[in-house]
Amino acid sequence: MSSRIRPTPRHFIRVDRVQLAALPFPSFLIFAPSSPGNPRVSRDAAGSGPADRWLQWVVSVKTSLIVVLLLLPLTALAQEGEIPRTLDAPTDVWTEPNPGLRHLDRRYARPSIRVHALVVDTRVEGVRLVATPESERWGTVTDFAERHEAAAAINGGFWGLWQSPHGITAGGGALWERSTPDPDFGHFGVLASGRGVVRGPGEGEDDRSLAQLSEAVAGRPILVAAGQVDTAGLDAFEAANLRQPRTAVGVSRDGRTFVLAVVDGRQGHSVGFTLYQLARLLVELGAHRAINLDGGGSSAMVVSREGGLVTSPARGRWVRALGLGEEETRQVRTEDGATDVYVRGVEREVMNHIAVIAPPPTHDVAVRGVDSALADGLGPSDRGVAVLAPARSSPIRLGQLREVLIPALYLTAPALLLLGVVVLRRRRLS
Repeated sequence: MSSRIRPTPRHFIRVDRVQLAALPFPSFLIFAPSSPGNPRVSRDAAGSGPADRWLQWVVSVKTSLIVVLLLLPLTALAQEGEIPRTLDAPTDVWTEPNPGLRHLDRRYARPSIRVHALVVDTRVEGVRLVATPESERWGTVTDFAERHEAAAAINGGFWGLWQSPHGITAGGGALWERSTPDPDFGHFGVLASGRGVVRGPGEGEDDRSLAQLSEAVAGRPILVAAGQVDTAGLDAFEAANLRQPRTAVGVSRDGRTFVLAVVDGRQGHSVGFTLYQLARLLVELGAHRAINLDGGGSSAMVVSREGGLVTSPARGRWVRALGLGEEETRQVRTEDGATDVYVRGVEREVMNHIAVIAPPPTHDVAVRGVDSALADGLGPSDRGVAVLAPARSSPIRLGQLREVLIPALYLTAPALLLLGVVVLRRRRLS
């Protein structure tokens, strides 16, 4: 039996007659295949004499040196590209638009990040959380907030390829008919008693527990457990250290106080949060347990008495891929002439939502309108006032029709592609 030289077994692969470097090394590190004039490196082809052993030793040392020289710059690049799990001190602005509802507008300068969070105290009379009933699925966060005359609202849970929810989903006091447990998803829920719960995958999925749920949205991963960042769970989640637009919800130890957070991302004024940073925010605001919800282009928050949409939703991947929507800034005509204005994002339809129902305020609240909500996106203004374009809805609005159209598109696309190939081949042959 032959024995092969493996000077660096973690980084080199022997494939039949060619020894080549595996990723992450460049593809030019390939040793030529054996031939009468180019003996293999292994002993069965090269022999076992002193000259052959010397050749094997030279190749081994040379290969090891190449690996070391390549690893040094790669290691430096990896360290340089790591995202720190801590941030500089932010600038916070707190308001109380409704009794039992506090709104945090937080800004980080380096890197530029915009965070919005709601702290909801359901011990205040008339304050409660509701989620989307199945009959009202698919709509923007603004649509849902206006329909229920909510004080505030955020987007909800995840959905899959066939436009059905992942995991436990409920709203209006009833489970969705299409709601089924998913081994990868936990859920945030409100019990019939009004107490909030955050459960991991496989928790609270028995019939008795589900019967107690009044509202629920699915999510993953768990961010906070027992009042601490769930570091072990996040370390096992592959996307935890990526900066993205984020949405999350947490509950206090007694289940009576809720924390809802949305982070802008993928935009010039805000690069987004990692899940570690999101978890620490929720711990800071009093969450005993918390879970990550659908993010990316879905992330949005509405605060009705502060101008409606307060976040700047990122364009979804399909909107970006098709070139729809508008750029982050555009030029408009004002009384002072042409000026660049910041577009306050594009709201997309999401499957479900979480809304805060609260009584009207008993005192005047300083309402921040569109001329202050995202002023940092433009930087300093020569006139001291930033002009902003109003929020817009996604140009792709299908409502519940998407549950038929999108699966049909996925099913028919391969057949249409095959038909196109056949037609092209026939044209070439004719």
